[in-house]
Amino acid sequence: MRIIVAEHVGETRAAIFGGDRAVELHLERWSERKSRAIRGEIYRARVRRIEPQLNGAFLDIGRGPDGFLPFGAAGRPAGFHEGAGIGVQIAREAFQEKGPTLVLHEVEPGDAPEALLTAPPLAERLSGLNDAPIIQAAKAGIDLDAEFEAALDADVPLNGGGRLIIEPVTALTAIDVDAAGRTGGKGNFAFDLNRTAAREAARQIRLRGIGGVVAIDFLPLKKKGDQTALEATLKSAFKNDPAKVDIAPSSRFAIVELARQRLGRALHEQMWERFGVESLETASLAALRALEAEGKANRASQLVLEAGPDVHDWLTRDPVGWNKAMASRLGARFTLKLSDRLPPRGFSAGRV
Repeated sequence: MRIIVAEHVGETRAAIFGGDRAVELHLERWSERKSRAIRGEIYRARVRRIEPQLNGAFLDIGRGPDGFLPFGAAGRPAGFHEGAGIGVQIAREAFQEKGPTLVLHEVEPGDAPEALLTAPPLAERLSGLNDAPIIQAAKAGIDLDAEFEAALDADVPLNGGGRLIIEPVTALTAIDVDAAGRTGGKGNFAFDLNRTAAREAARQIRLRGIGGVVAIDFLPLKKKGDQTALEATLKSAFKNDPAKVDIAPSSRFAIVELARQRLGRALHEQMWERFGVESLETASLAALRALEAEGKANRASQLVLEAGPDVHDWLTRDPVGWNKAMASRLGARFTLKLSDRLPPRGFSAGRV
């Protein structure tokens, strides 16, 4: 197990590698520093309102949206009231429109809200959780950008032919097993393809950080024994996943439903503004990576970053302090130029 990391201006990209394949991808952006609560952090929060119908309460943690503290079977703790300062720990990070989920944690009395124990940088967190060394992507010879790009692609090729089609929507993630391009062998064609698809689907779900309900549309199997074996293969494929995964029996239409514990946001939730469309921040940070790569390849040259109107506006506003950070890496030898030939979120980095 290795933690492969690339520290870019504006964001850190990291991957957990098991052997020669990535099993998890993670992203941490400068724009969310001190504005987003991370799993495991401890806060002294202020009770904002109690919701008896939800058997819980919403608490102001002083960072991002209010967190939700479920009371559980024991009900509301003694002395718990609106306005009280309560110690909590982040059990699940915010995602979509939902704030973080909290659990009670004993803390000393004091002002609230206040962050008491904040998480270390991304690579250090992953290293500690997985007891794995941190290796810079350049030193490891691994192109993390390519790993991230592939993990946002709807089409995933399968060994031996065929593919997965992965489409996240609001309520769930749908995965279709497509036999296109796969030729039959001596064995059971549908069963062999389904087993390959099950293993890769499990890897992709963990890799992309997909949580909630997932529906996998396998090829129909005629033998009950084959279906039982397929379910066993899928369960085995998730055995090293740190998130809890519950798998339901296959339906009569060969669809297997599973629920994967949400520990944070899926990769597409961080990088897209809607299905298949990257956010303006994602496009702008890609422009900065291109500029930095050009600067490292041409260490004595004057550089220019041409950008379409949307990216140019984001970079000009400089909400993450990229200009100063880039100058510390490359020196003051780059300029930003508005381009009327590029699309709104397009860019091009090169020498003057």
